[in-house]
Amino acid sequence: MGRRHLDVLARDQRVRIVGVADTVEATAQSTAQAFGARPCRTLSELADLKPDAVYVTLPNRYHGAVVLEALDRGLHVFSEKPMATTLEEARRVAARVRLSGRVYQMGFNRRFAPAYRFLRGEIAAGFIPYSAHAKITDGDMLTPSWYIDPALTGGFLYDCAVHMIDLVGWLVGPIRQVAARGRRSCYPDEDDIVLMLWCEGDRPAALTTCGHASWAKPTERVELFGDHALLVSEDMDRARHATREAPEPAWRQFASPDDVTAQGYVDEDRAFIDACLGEAPPPVTVDDAFASIAAIDAAYISLRGGGRPESVLQE
Repeated sequence: MGRRHLDVLARDQRVRIVGVADTVEATAQSTAQAFGARPCRTLSELADLKPDAVYVTLPNRYHGAVVLEALDRGLHVFSEKPMATTLEEARRVAARVRLSGRVYQMGFNRRFAPAYRFLRGEIAAGFIPYSAHAKITDGDMLTPSWYIDPALTGGFLYDCAVHMIDLVGWLVGPIRQVAARGRRSCYPDEDDIVLMLWCEGDRPAALTTCGHASWAKPTERVELFGDHALLVSEDMDRARHATREAPEPAWRQFASPDDVTAQGYVDEDRAFIDACLGEAPPPVTVDDAFASIAAIDAAYISLRGGGRPESVLQE
């Protein structure tokens, strides 16, 4: 993921990549060399190069601590998802962001992908989603191998499903209550989970997520149900809006020049640079980031409690 962002940032005329930090020295050296930067072993070494901003693209459990250190060093921070792997650490990050005055943006790239932007645009134009169904699957939790280790991921929901949990909140409304059931099917973590999400206004959304599916498309699908109308997307590049009058509209295909554009990374990183330069606020905020962690925390409490509904805590 770090290399993906570096590829995008290298295209932006406003950006100069000064350093790449990695605890694996060979990785730091080869990656830094590819981008004309200096290899570093730690955030402290990277900070000595006087960057304006850093990207945090580590395994999940390290996000919170490194973000806190970066903020303490006066740096703007882009953090890949998740914000943290515990509610307590997420609270600390949120509090520090507000005190720091630095830009903080969460890596929810789907919000910038064409299909999901289309859904959001139709909602802005008047479509009201009363309920929803969504699914997101992973074809192989072994890529990379640490994905199957809850001590590093926080749990499967913090990886793949966090994107869809964020999208449900973004498209339907803030998530207020969660019920979850799951099982360990192929990996030493709950890799099959079904969630019932109640969004603001008692709007229900069903979400299924799986870590051992094939890579057959669609790996993501969102259905939003309105007044005799349907908004539906598949993966990040096609969507359609069905109505009573036009129940079978053609799919809208969204062409992109490459995968990083189609998956929203180009616009996501451009927005972060805009925010760092003071041209616009970050479009995915610390409040958005915290909301996803609070929903996942409630989901795991429900999962351990046999599926009983749990309220999503606020800060």
